[in-house]
Amino acid sequence: MKRNNSLKRKMTQFSYDHRELDNQLMRIRKSTGEVSKLLDKMVPKDKEEKNEEK
Repeated sequence: MKRNNSLKRKMTQFSYDHRELDNQLMRIRKSTGEVSKLLDKMVPKDKEEKNEEK
């Protein structure tokens, strides 16, 4: 029975650690999405300025 108990503790810890990792990755995805939107808004302006200069 001790082996099952040990395995259960390890599985519980593994799921807890990965739940925390998932929360952190979700925050990173959100911030990269915001940066991506910001860059997408900036790109057309830069292209228009380059076309005007030519």
